[in-house]
Amino acid sequence: MITRAIIDHVPPLFGLETFAQVSNNYAGAKSFKEAMRHLDLLARNIADLYLHEHIRNREALPLPQQVNFGHALDLLLGEIIRIKP
Repeated sequence: MITRAIIDHVPPLFGLETFAQVSNNYAGAKSFKEAMRHLDLLARNIADLYLHEHIRNREALPLPQQVNFGHALDLLLGEIIRIKP
């Protein structure tokens, strides 16, 4: 949910409105855009699975490997630092 909040709030730093625009239209390196596309699709889908599902009798918490987007978030932070004075 925290990763989802981050990707929902950072697009204005890139002069864009949505994170999909960051991953598709940002004038950064191709590898950066691919990492952001991966982050957007997976983090959004996993967060939506847990945020929009009604509670059930039994729940399984997401495993660390399912929600570890540290590498992509590190790239995102590095690019924000690079473009902002």
